[in-house]
Amino acid sequence: MAPETFLALARGGGGRSAVRVLLAAQYSRNLLTLRELVERCADLGHPHTGTVRQAWRLLGGLRRTDPDAVRRVLTYPSVSAWAAETLARLAPTDADAVGGDPRGGGWPAMLAPVAVAAARRAGVPATVGFPTPPGSAFPLPTVGHIRLATGGPANVALAVTPHGVTVDGVPPRPGTGWWPVPRLHAGGGLDLRLDDLWSLSRPATPVRPDEAARWRTALAPGWRLLATGHRGYADELAAAVAMVMPLSPGAAELTGTGAPAEAGAALISGTFPAGVGCVALSGGGDAATTAATLVHELAHNKLAALENLFPLLRPGDDVRLPAPWRVGPRPLPALLQGLYAHVSVARFWRRQQRHESRPDGLRRARTEFRRTRAACREVAELLLAGDRLTPHGRMLVEHLHRVVDTDRPPGRRPVGASVSRAGAGGP
Repeated sequence: MAPETFLALARGGGGRSAVRVLLAAQYSRNLLTLRELVERCADLGHPHTGTVRQAWRLLGGLRRTDPDAVRRVLTYPSVSAWAAETLARLAPTDADAVGGDPRGGGWPAMLAPVAVAAARRAGVPATVGFPTPPGSAFPLPTVGHIRLATGGPANVALAVTPHGVTVDGVPPRPGTGWWPVPRLHAGGGLDLRLDDLWSLSRPATPVRPDEAARWRTALAPGWRLLATGHRGYADELAAAVAMVMPLSPGAAELTGTGAPAEAGAALISGTFPAGVGCVALSGGGDAATTAATLVHELAHNKLAALENLFPLLRPGDDVRLPAPWRVGPRPLPALLQGLYAHVSVARFWRRQQRHESRPDGLRRARTEFRRTRAACREVAELLLAGDRLTPHGRMLVEHLHRVVDTDRPPGRRPVGASVSRAGAGGP
């Protein structure tokens, strides 16, 4: 990574070009993980070894003929999460990973539907044998979900033909165990999929068409606000986020840092370090709340990807420090993540003051900016006073501190003054 790219990310920005660098690094990381997964299966004599090797060879050929198709599938968040989890479970000392119970090491054969999804995207005919997992449900990442009839064959042939994907020669159809992954399109390049991050590791509940329609309605106002008034954030979001994982509204579900989301909140969100490119989100919230939440989770995704390249904290005791945006002290990794995300949120609210025409909206933007900016300054100073930051981590926090220190409130205008100017602001 070029020094100027790191510095741009350290300030909370970077734009599409920095996001592309982060995603390229994630792609390389996933390729290395999958190659090690193939080798580990062979070393262990895993019963899925033949399938995994066949799928890996298919991916290798596709990388030569259509590298973009492979990149898009292998950087899909569910593939990243599954690959890391499965390799971790294939420890050489894991006796269950060898012999009759391959679930002891996850389900490495899921590499077959991953490869088939890439072949379908590339339009290349291919066939891979696949031992079906318990429950006979599995995804084709970025494409859809398949559920075979109970008591069906233990092994099937997944194929890409000129007419689409087939299972043992039969094309899946909606209503017969096939659910396409819903896509959300919007102006400005937004192209998201509504999906389950863990669908390669456990049976997923596909998103129904009526649910997808509700999600389009829920996300549209927030996206329009970003696209018209915060173009920098909109560009980064369109480049960085590939998946929205629906959460139950109002439930105290786990966020990506393992902390319970606040029960009763209008909008619950989270990210997962293993699933870069995924935002977990509940419905609910007005346009500004939705936009600020998307900005918040975008920042979490960027920092998670950056932390895969540069260690930002030194190992040490489980130190916990107060976080103004949470009840109770937080571990240092979560505190650093929170700081990075809230700096972006503070900048969002600072710029939003220029676009609010309603008195209550302007008051809210001013209040949120002041509150979030003060919290960021407090946390940055806490982290800088300690000794756990690496050189890269200290550089990052110093730049974040400088950003919140210099991002002063915009010139005040009378509450109720109208604003019609659209902006290209953002990080």
